[in-house]
Amino acid sequence: MLRPSLLQRSRSVVQVFRFHARFFSLRKHQTQDILAQYGIPVSRARLATRPADVAGDIHEIGGICTTESQVLPRGNGTGTFEDGTKGESRRSSKGRKFSSKILSQTLFSHQTLTHDRLSQYVNVAKHLNTGHDLFLAITTDRSNGCPSLVMSHGGVSGIEGLAGDDLNVLKVPLNYAEGVTEETITILSERFALDRKQLTTILQGLLTFYKKSDATLIEINPLIRESESGRLICASSKISIDDAAFKRQSQIFSLRDKSQEMAVELEAEKHGLVYIQLEGNIGCLVNGAGLAMATNDAVAEYGGRCANFLDGGGQATKETMVKAFELILSDKRVNTILVNIYGGKFTESIIAAAQNFHGIPMVVRLQGTNSAVGQKMIAESGLKLFAEDDFGSAVKKAIQLAGPSRPSPGAILSKATASSRSSRFTKTSASQQFMPAYPCSPSIPSTISNLNVGPDTQVIYQGFTGKAATSNALATVAYGTQIMGGVSPSIHSFCPHPNPFLSHLPVFPTLRTAISSFPSKPHATAVLVPALHAASAILEAIEAEIPLIVSVAEHVPLHDMFRVQAALRSQSTSRLVGPNCPGVIAPPAKCRIGIMPHLQYRAGCVGIVSKSGTLSYEAVGATTNVGLGQSLCIGVGGDMLPGTSLREGLEALLRDEATKGIVPLGEIGGEAEIEAAEFLKEWDREAVRKRGRRKPVVGMITGRTAPKGRVMGHAGAVAGGIPTASDKIKALEDAGVTIAVHPGEIGNLMRALLEREGLIPVEEEQRKDRPQSCIWLLRFDITGQSGFLQKELRTLVDSRTTIPRACANISYLIVAFFRNASGKI
Repeated sequence: MLRPSLLQRSRSVVQVFRFHARFFSLRKHQTQDILAQYGIPVSRARLATRPADVAGDIHEIGGICTTESQVLPRGNGTGTFEDGTKGESRRSSKGRKFSSKILSQTLFSHQTLTHDRLSQYVNVAKHLNTGHDLFLAITTDRSNGCPSLVMSHGGVSGIEGLAGDDLNVLKVPLNYAEGVTEETITILSERFALDRKQLTTILQGLLTFYKKSDATLIEINPLIRESESGRLICASSKISIDDAAFKRQSQIFSLRDKSQEMAVELEAEKHGLVYIQLEGNIGCLVNGAGLAMATNDAVAEYGGRCANFLDGGGQATKETMVKAFELILSDKRVNTILVNIYGGKFTESIIAAAQNFHGIPMVVRLQGTNSAVGQKMIAESGLKLFAEDDFGSAVKKAIQLAGPSRPSPGAILSKATASSRSSRFTKTSASQQFMPAYPCSPSIPSTISNLNVGPDTQVIYQGFTGKAATSNALATVAYGTQIMGGVSPSIHSFCPHPNPFLSHLPVFPTLRTAISSFPSKPHATAVLVPALHAASAILEAIEAEIPLIVSVAEHVPLHDMFRVQAALRSQSTSRLVGPNCPGVIAPPAKCRIGIMPHLQYRAGCVGIVSKSGTLSYEAVGATTNVGLGQSLCIGVGGDMLPGTSLREGLEALLRDEATKGIVPLGEIGGEAEIEAAEFLKEWDREAVRKRGRRKPVVGMITGRTAPKGRVMGHAGAVAGGIPTASDKIKALEDAGVTIAVHPGEIGNLMRALLEREGLIPVEEEQRKDRPQSCIWLLRFDITGQSGFLQKELRTLVDSRTTIPRACANISYLIVAFFRNASGKI
């Protein structure tokens, strides 16, 4: 059983809650009715839509009542209405005056998903005489991969009201199978002086509902102990349900109130698109959440403003692309469109849609498979289309065509973003050597080495006869990966694969049968099954002790991943990559386990670990274009509870002898990047002790300009949480990572670092084949209390960088450096 973490520092507690904006939320009266069905004592309440009904409800309930607006999501007593009325709730014996003021008004609150919500309902509840207010919640603990129970003294406005240094907050991780144990109840009842029997009833009821409904958050705020009777009563509650569990929670999803959501975003949802309206004039169409965030960030970096975030998906079709253009053009502020697509298969759709743009210019950047053919078609279309190959050039062209846009606080990058062009590395001395590895600490799982796939890695498929797996296997076999066969639950006995080009590969009904039939156990399995069946397939692979399990499915329900995480932590043989990931590929070994476009990869020396699939493809293109290639690429995925973290992928690359430089690609949401930065510092300390050097690292964080509280495509990519994108950038910089502002910089930055450290030769022919680049270095000597310190500031200058832009970068670095320097300069 997981031991409780008493007096847990609350920064991680806040992080546990803040991502829940991505999930479907219920209104207060709905949550109270549901909790009552599970035996949880709740306050009497009524729902009113007219001021006249409020007075009647108060009379029926009796005494003093609380009237509260029903806006999603909702805080208690927070927010401001458009006429200046403060707060969402009032205590009154009448209530009609207050309700008449708030009904049909717009509420502005930090907890609403966008800037405001229309108040159409009023909840009328019995006001309770309290002797003790408590905050109680069951939510998701990303760091421990399990549900957590959080409790504190005093009703607060929500998890945001729990201060980072509040020692009254108690966080207890829960074993998903065991639930609320007697030990947990003892700890809580003694700590908060509560009746054990009443607390047991409430906690067991909450956890039962949490599991049955695929809930991601149940917040009781406040949990009241009545002064007269001593009864514990749930006075107010908030519930969020996992969107990924929609198909098995259709009854509870029928309560969804779409009036609180934007029509254009609902229309996008129907077509499998993620659309978030912003405040600029450049419409963006991108496939892949990570690349979409990177595009929006780059537009802001160069002085433009995006009108939307639009993720067409890594597997978008021509039909969804046409719909995406319709959604973009529905925003009348859009006067330029920027298309940034990985893959050239959508060129015909882009050209066809452009004929209906009515003169609106479009900048198109295609990368990856068939991109050259696509760019040629665009250039010859005769339409107002501008083809660009380079990331930065495409963004700048779109800004030039769009013209000025009014400034917005949401589009202004933090100083941490601008300072991300600084780097800290020194020339390697003759006495220093790059360290391939140092001894692993006992707390680090031994299965990290399973990520290092090679030419002898043998792979099996789960879901082998499905359309996606069959197509994937055909390409993987042609690439050169060793495929042993596969499993398909739809068959009842051994048979050859029905595809004639795969008929030499066997198909078995179960994984256990397959393994017993092979002369040797598979080294890895590619799990290509639908999201609702992914967890069962992963658990079957863990039970079979397959060393490497790769699951690519998106939208695996959170509660399914709780079971997977529990199984992973109970063994030491299998390692999971994913879900919601592109997989693992080793170009030198021609080993591909996943869905990445393998034809774009080249054998080389750069290792890539990424949360985003399409962003990792961009890094592949950038490093290939400068002649570096890739050694090992690990797509850990953007899931909330990944099997392999960014830190673990980073460690695998640090230990890989074929990898000379590393590119970690992170994003908003979670603390994986902070953990990776701390690990790099630990690695550096050990390297210094052994007179060694760490491999050069070029990183990137996307989502710097994402609107607060929104989910940017990936399940775990939520803006506005703690830590922020700026916090992550600073942490990585402090760990000596060189930060790229957009993917187009990664290749040149990495090559410059590798050349400087003497890890690769400076070849003249390769210089001619790529844009000329150089590194400008500014060196300062500081004498202070800590002694002598040498500091270097760097900025990249290539053939596309204007002199004013380069000078501006240098000027910013100088000012930031002297401002932060301590001691005598």
